[in-house]
Amino acid sequence: MSRRAVGVLLLGLLALAPSAATQPNLEFIRVAVVQNDPEVDLRIQGRFTLRAMHTGDPIWEQRRWGQWAVRAVPEGLAVGEEILPYFGVRIEPQREAAISLNGTRLRGTLEIVRQKDLTLLVINHVALEEYLRGVLSKEAPDYWPPEALKAIAIAARSYAVYRRATKAQGEFDVSGTVLSQDYGGKTAEKAATTKAVRETAGLVVTYQGWLFPTFYHSTCGGMTEHARVMGSFDLPPLAGGVRCRWCTASPFYSWRRRLTREDIAWTLHRGGRGSVGVVRDLRIIKQTPSGRVERIGVVGTQRTLTFSGSEFRALLGFERLRSVFFSLIPVADGFVVDGRGWGHGVGMCQWGAAELARRGMRAEEILSYYYPGAGLASLNELAAQPLRAVGGSS
Repeated sequence: MSRRAVGVLLLGLLALAPSAATQPNLEFIRVAVVQNDPEVDLRIQGRFTLRAMHTGDPIWEQRRWGQWAVRAVPEGLAVGEEILPYFGVRIEPQREAAISLNGTRLRGTLEIVRQKDLTLLVINHVALEEYLRGVLSKEAPDYWPPEALKAIAIAARSYAVYRRATKAQGEFDVSGTVLSQDYGGKTAEKAATTKAVRETAGLVVTYQGWLFPTFYHSTCGGMTEHARVMGSFDLPPLAGGVRCRWCTASPFYSWRRRLTREDIAWTLHRGGRGSVGVVRDLRIIKQTPSGRVERIGVVGTQRTLTFSGSEFRALLGFERLRSVFFSLIPVADGFVVDGRGWGHGVGMCQWGAAELARRGMRAEEILSYYYPGAGLASLNELAAQPLRAVGGSS
């Protein structure tokens, strides 16, 4: 992309950036730790206050401890045997009180909201740096080189801040799963990963002063992918095509899966795509410039269905098809998937980052390698000016 084109793009996206008057507090983040569950197990040790979300009025004050099953009911929320006529409550622990949700200990406060379909949405309001301590320990092995851990910590912080800046009007900023960033709360924290978070405190990746989603993944398989597979992200640091010969030690660098014709047909039916009849062929229709599957077709005796590579992977399962960087080998009862890498392939390759760190690269150099043209900024710098965040779906 030319420098002029980049300038036009960024000017066009400026309208999507929050104004100074609505700039969110970047020191905190809202994490959806439960979505669409009818019941959760809640345990609190220490003093806490339970408040009605819509008014802030206390429901229970100075309680010392408790353990309950919390359920969504037509009248509001059932907390143990007590029915509370509220559609949302906030739990505020005092001092060192400990909150555990479904066995995971969490920092910060919790909001439990009853949804219209009688499921629960639970949001953890937590300080950004404390959130990252529960993320990095889940996203990277704590025995990796310190500079690799620091690079991943900065990328994770940048992604969280981007989401905070662009999702401020929604109910939450990130989910607590791999669909955003895997989050294990205080339970998952480890010394080495916590140290990496502390040593990079406040540092984020930006491009010419713009926030962007610093996507990362386990293993690229030799080449990173353009971020257009994740949404409308078209700027140099996310353009993909970065050659990476550093992740060959990853156990996910190459892999194989066998898919039978019957298995493919059943997967489509189970996924609500209807019947194609007997599967006759599986065809890669189009590939991305990096060689990943962009479009794939399932040819059946009744009809043919086409999917994007990411749709097909989601149907088969992310563990089963570790990436869309694959070719197909026909066999008697189906197809062998000959694959490379794990994840979407956009942005930083984590196994590659680990190897670059072993070879002496510092965290900022690793980030510059996988996000070409990007640089580092501090949250203090961002807070002193209106936020500018590149738009798109993430």
